[in-house]
Amino acid sequence: MDFSRALFEAGVLGTGIAFPTVPEGKARIRTIMTSEHTREELDQALEILEKTARTIGILG
Repeated sequence: MDFSRALFEAGVLGTGIAFPTVPEGKARIRTIMTSEHTREELDQALEILEKTARTIGILG
């Protein structure tokens, strides 16, 4: 849920999905993209996802 909150603060909506919706220890982030998103917007979102994951220590 910390990742979800940090993404939101960085401008990307990524909804945290945690137990009991998914098995304990298997939390995940749900994002939505549509055909209305431009390639540039998608690239920007991916950069934010990576930077945020590295910042909070879930991606090495």
